[in-house]
Amino acid sequence: MRIIRIVTRRLHSLLRPSRSESELQQEIELHIQQLTNAGIAAGLTHAQARAAALREFGPVEQTKEQCRDTRRVGWIQDLGQDLRYAVRMLRESPAFTTVAVLTLALGIGANTAIFSIVDAVLLRALPYPDPDQLVLMFNFPVKRPEALSGISYRDFQEFRKQNEVFSATAGNAFHDLTLTGAGDPFVVNTAAVTPELFGLLNTTPMLGRTLLPDDGKPGAPPVAVLSEDLWRTRFGANPHLLGHPVALDMRAFTIVGILPADFRYPEGAPPQDVFIPVLQDPLYGPMTAQPRVRLLGVLGRLKPGITVEKAQAAMDTLAARLANEYPVQDSGIAIRVEPYRKAVVGNVRSPLLILLGAVALVLLMACANLANLLLSRAAPRAREIAVRSALGASRMRLVRQLLTESALLGLLGGVAGLLVAALAIRSFPPLLPPDLARIGSLHLEAPVLLFALFLSFACAIAFGLAPALLATSTNLQARIKEGGERSGQGRGQRARSLLAIAEVSLAMVLLVGGGLLIRSFSLVTAVNPGFDPENVTEAEVSLPQFQYSKPEQWTAFADALMVRLHAQPGLRDSALAAPLPMDHQGQANFEFTIVGDPPLSPGKTNTADYATVSPDYFRVLRIPLLRGRLFSEMDSPSNPKVVIISETLARRYFPDQNPIGRQMKFGFPPHGDVMREIVGVTGDVRDEALSRKPGPLMYVPFSQAPLYGGEVVVRTSLGVAAAATGIRDAVHAIDPNLPVTGVESFPEALGQSVARERFRTLLLGSFSAMALVLAAVGIFGVISCSAAQRRREIGIRMAVGAQRREILSLILSEGAKLALCGLAIGAVFALLLTRLMASLLYEVSAWDPLTFGAVAILLFSVAVIACYIPARRAMRVDPMVALRYD
Repeated sequence: MRIIRIVTRRLHSLLRPSRSESELQQEIELHIQQLTNAGIAAGLTHAQARAAALREFGPVEQTKEQCRDTRRVGWIQDLGQDLRYAVRMLRESPAFTTVAVLTLALGIGANTAIFSIVDAVLLRALPYPDPDQLVLMFNFPVKRPEALSGISYRDFQEFRKQNEVFSATAGNAFHDLTLTGAGDPFVVNTAAVTPELFGLLNTTPMLGRTLLPDDGKPGAPPVAVLSEDLWRTRFGANPHLLGHPVALDMRAFTIVGILPADFRYPEGAPPQDVFIPVLQDPLYGPMTAQPRVRLLGVLGRLKPGITVEKAQAAMDTLAARLANEYPVQDSGIAIRVEPYRKAVVGNVRSPLLILLGAVALVLLMACANLANLLLSRAAPRAREIAVRSALGASRMRLVRQLLTESALLGLLGGVAGLLVAALAIRSFPPLLPPDLARIGSLHLEAPVLLFALFLSFACAIAFGLAPALLATSTNLQARIKEGGERSGQGRGQRARSLLAIAEVSLAMVLLVGGGLLIRSFSLVTAVNPGFDPENVTEAEVSLPQFQYSKPEQWTAFADALMVRLHAQPGLRDSALAAPLPMDHQGQANFEFTIVGDPPLSPGKTNTADYATVSPDYFRVLRIPLLRGRLFSEMDSPSNPKVVIISETLARRYFPDQNPIGRQMKFGFPPHGDVMREIVGVTGDVRDEALSRKPGPLMYVPFSQAPLYGGEVVVRTSLGVAAAATGIRDAVHAIDPNLPVTGVESFPEALGQSVARERFRTLLLGSFSAMALVLAAVGIFGVISCSAAQRRREIGIRMAVGAQRREILSLILSEGAKLALCGLAIGAVFALLLTRLMASLLYEVSAWDPLTFGAVAILLFSVAVIACYIPARRAMRVDPMVALRYD
């Protein structure tokens, strides 16, 4: 038995953790056979010897498991040893560690910050059950598919009957109402909806109930559901509020429920404070009887298994039937079905993905820079790696050690990157366009944190693997003999050069993209809007329609307000209009006909934006008169109806003729069409956005087409605060219960109209600047390392008579070649990728030669400047010292 124990101990000593499964199996079987033979030699039978061997050695599977445990413990010990060694190496190189961590922090932080926006806007699930079943529906003229509009209440009732594809449909419209009786009067965002909305979205109220089917019937008592925010801020979270009335536009609505704070509808719009039945709405209720008034947005929930395509086919059939039944209102009108998420994020999806791609390129450049740093750092460590290899360390073991250092750097960079991302996210809200700010809140939530962790380790592999493989692949004897920096020549230098070329290429792509957006933004902001916004303050005044229900009351209020404003010395240049250019609630667009022209073909319409203005409006905004006359006090309700048109409308619909004296027929719903004579032509105004060319626009006198309020514009040198006080005093002198809202300077309103362009230009411009710096650092590092490795060569050249300027030219030409290669490759990729940006540009081609040329010159100049410092250092090499070098 002593022989068996000796063989057993020998066997256990041979079961090293590095054995593979197959080797382990073979070794165990071999030594069990040896134990059995030893037992037979000691006088045991074969069965006895086999049993003794198994008892002494243990079952095969148990032994294999013990060896696996041994291997696991060995790996853990190796990992702990690698981590301790990595910490020691990074601590011994504080400059390298600091630069590496900061570079990674910028790259990972920028990517995490942009991903937080992408997650909030594009990836985060909508807060409704089965959100993929939700669709929106619009009307549009067949011949103008881009002109989307709402749906008439009559047609919505037909939608409601469409049970083949929809399990439920709901209509909604949004506007402002004045709430009184809860402190000072103030304006609330109001959603006029059909009662089906809350069941469709599976909404449970926090208190009370939502709207019931009976609430949506004609003549039903007016009721309201409040948001939790309004309930807490204006009503002190009073739990006994249910059943009490609230005055909306001076009409009493009974509060029947409170919605929880997490209920958001619609996405991407300002939070709604009050939900009321559309038939009880002071504004939209009367319009539901007008089949030509397309006021409702329609939300539908598809039945399980029904696709958007099938729903679209059903709506096409419905549109054809409605056109046959109601040819006057619905002829030439089609219905579009669009997924709800697409409608919410459709305008921001492409810009966000472009920004995410751009910041990913910045991270790639950061990784390339770190790979260059690690390659340069690996050269002095060549002797160390060679000695460890000579002592028995396998190549895989050395690679794992080097990758552990890279992973530790990546982890440190990821932690620092989270701090950068947190700071960036905190600074984003003032810069975000309104549509992005309203879609989702920005937080470092679990998906964002996981993304940052993934980036950290992906970067560690990206910048650490190639240097680790190259550092462990050279000849052992050569590394021990050479050591130092000379052992980094050859493949290491070629790898550094390729990385530098890649950095310049990526920088070229980013700088071209940033340059195109900067040029586009500068052209947009330099556009003449058609009016002078400087020193103009605007404010909104809305009249409660339950109290001010007649057009005569609207006119009387507007006249009284203008008289009081003109009486104040600083507010004499005042006017009233609805809507103003760049209005955040959008523009009014009406169909019109020209008297005397032949009838239009079915499905074709003439349309123009519409504004009702007081006589001084054109003078206050300095909109030039081109022909005819402006409005005056003589254009009263009792005098002939008149209209002023824009230059674009005159050119498009009255080509080669004088439109003065011609007549147009149109009207503001629900009052019907009115015949109006054209009395003037003014200059074009960009009323929707600075980036959109002026469209047809028609103005009517406010006294002949009054509205339940409007926007006051005042040209004054008093400043916004003083002007706002003056406007409030004038309004409250007429009616102290009227709120004045939306006070801001007109230049500020113009700035909001280009907020989206400003945001993406600022971000991509910042990424481009980072790319430029990273490219310069990459070129500098490669040339510095190359100059150090060529020190002996430079010494020989100078010893045989080379001049310093020749050495300078030699080093600079090396950097210039790298830069030119990178520029050539980058230009090709930029030409391919900038096509994706074409929709984001204004008056600039995606292949703009000026931008490409300027970027190429800038990058080349920066690369040459980055090479100048190592070139100057090489010029000062002492030939005698260089010849004795290493």
